[in-house]
Amino acid sequence: MNTVEQWQRYELTLSGPTDGNPFMDVQLKATFSLNGRQVTIHGFYDGNGQYKVRYMPSMTGHWQVVTHANVSELDGQMATFNCVAATGENHGPVIVAGKSHFAYADGTAYLPFGTTAYAWTVQSKAVQAQTLATLKDNAFNKIRMTVFPKSYSYNTTEPAMYPYVGAPKHHSDVFTDDLWRVKPEDIGFDFSRFNPEYFQSLEDNIEKLDQLGIQADLILFHPYDCWGFARMGKRFNHLYLRYLIARLASYKNIWWSLANEYDLMASTGQIQLDEWDDLGQFVHMEDPSQHLESIHNFYDPPVHKATTANWYDYSKPWITHLSIQSDNVFFTAQWLQEYQKPVVFDECRYEGNIEFGFGDNTAHGMLDSFWRIMLRGGYATHGETYIDKPNTKRPIWWAHGGQLYGDSPKRIAFLRKLLADNHFDYIKPQGLRAPSWELAAGSNAEETKFLIYIGDNQPEFEILNFLPTAADFDMTVIDTWNMTTTVYPKVINAQTCFQLERKPYQALLLTKKM
Repeated sequence: MNTVEQWQRYELTLSGPTDGNPFMDVQLKATFSLNGRQVTIHGFYDGNGQYKVRYMPSMTGHWQVVTHANVSELDGQMATFNCVAATGENHGPVIVAGKSHFAYADGTAYLPFGTTAYAWTVQSKAVQAQTLATLKDNAFNKIRMTVFPKSYSYNTTEPAMYPYVGAPKHHSDVFTDDLWRVKPEDIGFDFSRFNPEYFQSLEDNIEKLDQLGIQADLILFHPYDCWGFARMGKRFNHLYLRYLIARLASYKNIWWSLANEYDLMASTGQIQLDEWDDLGQFVHMEDPSQHLESIHNFYDPPVHKATTANWYDYSKPWITHLSIQSDNVFFTAQWLQEYQKPVVFDECRYEGNIEFGFGDNTAHGMLDSFWRIMLRGGYATHGETYIDKPNTKRPIWWAHGGQLYGDSPKRIAFLRKLLADNHFDYIKPQGLRAPSWELAAGSNAEETKFLIYIGDNQPEFEILNFLPTAADFDMTVIDTWNMTTTVYPKVINAQTCFQLERKPYQALLLTKKM
């Protein structure tokens, strides 16, 4: 009997017909049973006459499997496997815990420290390998990445292969927005025939991310498309989602990001605003493992700085958390309270030097966003957009992966280690009202540890009147840029006016005296 560890992947492979169009003609499902519990899921065609059904079991025990198909050689096939308890670093998928934060399925704390490399899996094998090596040497534990290739500035090289059978009918080395307005007669792909090799490469990289302990925040649709993948229509959108979920829902490190900048797509004649709820519910219903799911918005500060009107309705039951593009970090705790869901700033400007406002932030600015967002109870995602020359062909991390050049990643790693070493399973926002509004402050759940970030302010004298009364604290002063710590010589409490060196980017770690 096959043995599968809890939350790992069971796979049943069967041989079947190759004639016609197996992606459309063959309907394959399998029912998985354990102690009266049953779940029925879709299988998929993996090319070369191979059909597969995959499942991520969450319960230990002896599972029974039976297939259902509209072709005799795939119908009524039976199998069994034994699911044993998880071991080692296998903590299961990430789930929402306590409304405002995340944890692994076994209860182990998980604080996302994300990064962004949208189309890294469609780059050359060398760049893919370099991306994985870079991730291994950094502290990021989540990466935002696309299924489909990307057409945008600095993204004009055609991928080596495509997700569908066919070929592009046009190519341009110069990007313009008009490329996204693909006419039906200019689409050269058959949306009823997938290219299994493309998805095999994608899932191989997702598996390698899992081995590094990294969550794959997978973007299912996006507007940066000159091939027609963003304008397939409802029928083929559903076919694509069913195929993708059948392939990937058994990977425990998957998150579903329904779209990146979803609201841009309507303006270019792609997926319309009233179509997203159907697509979001479809993913939710098709996924037997119920992975995290969200959707991400466009952000133009002159238009959106003072409003969230273009956000998707995050109260929808299929949405597990907020995935927002914004630099309004002061509102983190307010949005936590309003939506009662985790708040992830998946785009809050990138460290870099390109000509776009989203990509010319300083390392100080990128790091500042992480501290301010996280200590107000949210989570932040990094991005990097450094180029060496105009129209560079060198991989840019945000778009292609490859190598990191910036100064923020190691300092973000310092923050992650600081929180882990002090057992912050999540952050409870503190000091949200005047006179402490300029600070970003949070505590652990028990309020025995407080972390206060001063940011680009320079107080020489400070009073932390939001601390619990009748409690004394030892304090460590942290230089967030130089990554140094200094023990403060005095005990403080909520009434203490204490003196600091007058400089920005300091933080204070307080530990309650028992």
